Amino acid sequence: MFLTYYAKIMKEVDKSLRSFMKDQLDSVKENSFLQYFYKKIEDFLFSGGKRIRPVMMITTFSAVDSNKKIEAAVRTSLSLELIHNASLIHDDIMDNADTRRGKQAFHKIFHDYAEKNHDNANINYANYGESMGILGGDYVYNLAYRAIHNDGFSPEITLRAAQEFNIGFLKIVQGVISESDLMGRNNVTEEEYIEMIKGKTAALFEKSARLGAILAEGSISQIDNLGSFALNAGIAFQLVDDVIGTFGDSKKTGKPVDSDIKEGKKTILVIKAFENASIEQKSILSRILGDSEATSADVEKIREIMRQTGALSYARKLAEELFQLSKSFLENLEPPLNQPYKDYLINIAKMGVYREK
Repeated sequence: MFLTYYAKIMKEVDKSLRSFMKDQLDSVKENSFLQYFYKKIEDFLFSGGKRIRPVMMITTFSAVDSNKKIEAAVRTSLSLELIHNASLIHDDIMDNADTRRGKQAFHKIFHDYAEKNHDNANINYANYGESMGILGGDYVYNLAYRAIHNDGFSPEITLRAAQEFNIGFLKIVQGVISESDLMGRNNVTEEEYIEMIKGKTAALFEKSARLGAILAEGSISQIDNLGSFALNAGIAFQLVDDVIGTFGDSKKTGKPVDSDIKEGKKTILVIKAFENASIEQKSILSRILGDSEATSADVEKIREIMRQTGALSYARKLAEELFQLSKSFLENLEPPLNQPYKDYLINIAKMGVYREK
């Protein structure tokens, strides 16, 4: 029943997103390059992904008031999927990633475009690609704001939703700023890491739930508790992402599973490994983490240390604890949530924690 529901809502989101992007493409039909650029944005938006954030928003909307039609909420939910994808385009530039979801990263597409189409031999193709990636992310951020401002809700509700969205956007940026600083340090604490992912990853989960409740005109109790539910589910989601990013299957993830190690990302696995490692293990961690030229054997050494120090089991256990905590917030709100949408919310969080990609 849940999977059928999820597939149905995903289909509604995709249909709305297709229509939204058609409007953007039609608006530049006289400019061939903008048409090409916008089409590549559309391709990126439909290159994969579970639409978990818009589905959570729409489900929260119905959990608060199941009598309201979801059409306008679906349109507003696009803002969450768009801002998420905008951040991915920028993340791939910052990480110097070649692929995303098994396909070329957005900025790499324009690197190749410049190499093929520009006659000036002095142009820096890498710089051109990154510049287009920055502009692409900025453009999708703009689309996210435009998706919020539709005529499906009263001006008062729309303004309240936009304010909530702005706070979420700020927290995402703060999280990425913090992550960039943490990458240059070895003495990162678990508390610093959790605070960082509350912004970079979990804030958008939190805002998805809060936005759904706001649009459904929910009570303060409903809005706050649903936000806490989604925030903890979002932290758990990132912990699992850390595990998959190092121990996953690249054929399923669409990204190399050695990139976090080679980039020296301060994941929960790295933090706990350093915390529990012997002097010899710490030396190996310091030498290999962040080395873009690390061999497969080097990467496997890091994985083995993560296993030996209990970092891997700790990450999995903490994700499970946060999932259980998230569920508790769905029991303490007034008025109670509507069934079966309350159960769907639990299943959405569960899907994020118990996944392989």
